[in-house]
Amino acid sequence: MKTNWIAFLALTTAASLQARTWTSTAGTTIEGELIDYANLTAIIQAEDGRRLPVQLELLSPSDKEYVKEWYVAKKKGSALSTDKATKELRPELTKLLPEKLIDSSGKEVSRDELAGKTVGFYFSAHWCPPCKAFTPSLVKFRDANKEDFEVVFVSSDRSPAAQMSYMKEFDMKWFTIKHRSKEANALAQKYGVRGIPALIIVGADGKTITKDGRRDVSSNPNGALASWGKR
Repeated sequence: MKTNWIAFLALTTAASLQARTWTSTAGTTIEGELIDYANLTAIIQAEDGRRLPVQLELLSPSDKEYVKEWYVAKKKGSALSTDKATKELRPELTKLLPEKLIDSSGKEVSRDELAGKTVGFYFSAHWCPPCKAFTPSLVKFRDANKEDFEVVFVSSDRSPAAQMSYMKEFDMKWFTIKHRSKEANALAQKYGVRGIPALIIVGADGKTITKDGRRDVSSNPNGALASWGKR
């Protein structure tokens, strides 16, 4: 993090119409253009063409807000201009999931809602005390990173009703799959889940990043998503 910020401050100022004055939490400023944002990291391009990743937490509050607004506008623009196929889930993930997921209200939604995001498969149940202890932390983490990260709840509850009740009680705004479905069983087998809670982190490309997402979210909630992007 410190290395990134030192490099960031070393950038020369640019007199481009697209450039913006960026301010650090320490009060220093530079000129540069925002060209991308992912995993809580802004990509700033200097006049000489160099691209520097800068973690969002190193920017001033106004610059953080600018990055978020820029990202939302970019996603909306992409949704209007891209072909439907580009918004579909990668094959590596489609083979793991049913065509329809279920939201916390019980409504079916397309699995393509996960396209382009890091996914956390959360194996949990309401009857499990450690699960109920960890779930609030995961809810907070997911809600803070919902543009880049989504959770799919794989329930070990005793019934579909208990599954949905658990989601509502803890205000889980993420998705789930049908109770004890073949896809739920297949996911548990694929990732070797032997106990709960378990949080398996998978990239947008379908590759497993870590099977210990619970530890990362618990120990490093502000940096976990960025660290997953580097693995």
